[in-house]
Amino acid sequence: MNTRIDPHLKVILIGGSSNVGKSRVARALAEKIGWRCVSTDSLAKHPGRPWRQTNKKVPDHVAEHYLSLKANELLESVILHHRKMSPLVAELVRVTVNDAGLGKLVLEGSALWPFITSGHRLKEVGAVWLTASPDALRSRIYEGSGFLTANEQNRGMISRFLERTLLFDRKTAALVSEHGCRVLNVDEYKTTEELIGGMVDCLKAPPAR
Repeated sequence: MNTRIDPHLKVILIGGSSNVGKSRVARALAEKIGWRCVSTDSLAKHPGRPWRQTNKKVPDHVAEHYLSLKANELLESVILHHRKMSPLVAELVRVTVNDAGLGKLVLEGSALWPFITSGHRLKEVGAVWLTASPDALRSRIYEGSGFLTANEQNRGMISRFLERTLLFDRKTAALVSEHGCRVLNVDEYKTTEELIGGMVDCLKAPPAR
C-alpha cells in the first residue's frame, strides 16, 4: 500500500463517534508515516464510557451523568463540551503548523467536529471523518462494554451511551460533510490497513466545497 502523504500536510485530523475505530487507525497511520499521534481526550475531560476494562467500579459522577440524563440531553452535553474544546484544538493545530520542531501530527477525537465545521482551511491540514452503521456501533459497544454480562444498572448506562453515540454519529457525519470534510464509512473496509489506504487516497484529492 502506498502511504505517501501530500508533502504540504503537517496535520491529519481523524474524527468520528465513540467506538468507530479512530484511535486504532490513527495510531496505525501515525506509526506507518512516522508522525506523532495525539488524542483530543488528552486535552480536556468529559464523562467517558460508562464501563471499565477491569473490575473497577464506574465512578459515581459518570454513573449519575448517564442515569440522570436522556439521550438528547447527553448529546447536548457532549456537544457543548466539544465546542468549548475547539479553541484548544485550533491552538494545537496552529502551533504544529507553525513550529517545524514539533513534528507532524495525527490528531484524533470526536471533539474535532467544531473545528472542522468552522470553515477553517489550511493547505497544511487534512481531515477525515469516520462513520459506521448503527448495527456496527451497537455491536462494538456491546462487545467492548461486556453488556451481556453486565448488571441492570450498568446495562442502563451502556444503553444510554449507545443512544447518544448513534445520535452523535448521525449529526456530526452530516455536519462535517456539509462543510467539505471527507467522510468514510468504516463498514466498507475489512482491515485497518485497507481503511488507512482509503484515508490516504481521499487526502490526495481536494476536499469538497
